[in-house]
Amino acid sequence: MVKSTKRIKLHTNNSCNLKCRFCYYGDSACIKEMDASLEELKKQLKIAKNMGALDVDFSGGESTIRPDFPELIAYTKKLGFRNICVITNGLRMSNFKYAKKLVDAGLNDVLFSLEGHISKMHDYLTRVPGSFKKINQAIKNVKRLGIRCRINITVTKENYHDLEKFSKHIIQFQPDAVNFIVFNPWNVAMKESQKLLARYSDVAPYLKKSIDFLQPKVMKITIRYFPYCFMQGYEKHICNCLHNKYDADEWWIPKIQYKMETKANKKPLKVLKRIIKNLRYVLGMDPRYFTNFDKFILGLQLKKLYYRPKKCKKCKYYFVCDGIDKPYPKLYGLEEITPVNGEKIKNPMFDRGKYLEEYDKKFGF
Repeated sequence: MVKSTKRIKLHTNNSCNLKCRFCYYGDSACIKEMDASLEELKKQLKIAKNMGALDVDFSGGESTIRPDFPELIAYTKKLGFRNICVITNGLRMSNFKYAKKLVDAGLNDVLFSLEGHISKMHDYLTRVPGSFKKINQAIKNVKRLGIRCRINITVTKENYHDLEKFSKHIIQFQPDAVNFIVFNPWNVAMKESQKLLARYSDVAPYLKKSIDFLQPKVMKITIRYFPYCFMQGYEKHICNCLHNKYDADEWWIPKIQYKMETKANKKPLKVLKRIIKNLRYVLGMDPRYFTNFDKFILGLQLKKLYYRPKKCKKCKYYFVCDGIDKPYPKLYGLEEITPVNGEKIKNPMFDRGKYLEEYDKKFGF
């Protein structure tokens, strides 16, 4: 039975100890003045818990560089959150004592961002020498501590050729889940998109080979930000914007996120100002997204970030596919976008729902 996610994201800080080439935040990742205070973060957590959230992802920037991060975890545990996760580059958690300190405070889930199977690739993309060695040690530490371990890779033009090698590298860690996050050029200039965004038809074969290798060994394999028409036979692995709500490992509860971010910092017009700024997208949205707040934010996100050619209306996945990244047609055109014939599917979890059942049951979702 498909359930709605109970997971929220707590944005702890923009600052980071890496300088990833694909980072959304760019130069703002170095501005510590933009980081939230501990008191504000605690207020956000309390609001979320009172509204029914059960799981939390700590995200940055890099949350572990906050001196008060163990205290923040302990407070989260005290509030009664079920799953307490950090999305991390692993630099600080490569120190076993520090990793244990976080686990002792209440951390029970870690999502690592590993960008290649060798140091040459990972360190190039993160722009910090030695970061590959440290994240591998951090993963080993987390496995030793016995908590849930998941691994992300951001798939770019530089590393997609090596996805199968990446999969063979990470299998030694026996991750509970693996996410292939295809680079999406949000808040990134076209120049950077040209460097990082690969052609879908080039990436797809490598994704399929990686899944074929991992499938018998990893319980959950997810592909993010990728059109259905390139992954026939692998549809159950796709988790795009339309699927986030139904995936326990994803955070997508806009109503709670809005309350967290506005009540805690006493800026109730924050989201309204964003909507006004994005008015041109709002005016072009599909009417079906105006039925409630969560759907409205989803519709705005789809309209702002993605594009669906007219020929996509013929595809059986038209109602459950986000489409393609907006810069994509300028880079690669639309010739490779091929509608899939068949009766139209309207349930976004038609292929994915049953696939997640065993995983959700194991981890108590």
